[in-house]
Amino acid sequence: MPGVLPSPTFPWPSPLPLAPGDQGEAVQHLQRALAQGGWYQGEIDGYYGSNTALAVQAFQSHQGLPVNGIADPDTWQSLLFSLEPQRIWAVLPLLSADSLTFTPLVVAQPSPPPSPLWLLLMAFIPLLGGGLTYLHHHWQVRRKP
Repeated sequence: MPGVLPSPTFPWPSPLPLAPGDQGEAVQHLQRALAQGGWYQGEIDGYYGSNTALAVQAFQSHQGLPVNGIADPDTWQSLLFSLEPQRIWAVLPLLSADSLTFTPLVVAQPSPPPSPLWLLLMAFIPLLGGGLTYLHHHWQVRRKP
């Protein structure tokens, strides 16, 4: 398709900060990325001149970043995200019926309730204990001379 710039290819997030006066391949990548986003209309020459600095400042202002004209890590990250959101979403796991598996939740089951006979006998334990205490007390009192 004529007039469409190829996507810039650089690491995520990008190389070191770039500032006016810098030059090289990293500046070319920056210029291409800015041009792809419509921020830079100059020649992609690899020189960080006033046109590149103005484009960076305009982008920073639009993104709500500190406007300093320096392509720092925050600027790079915002620029890459604004240009390649599909790349970001491509690495995020998406849910689909094929990717889901059912794992039943295993919950500890409470023990069954005691039988009615046991509950009846448990009611007599305090009575039995009280009776034994009473008998023991009377036995102690009778044993005294």
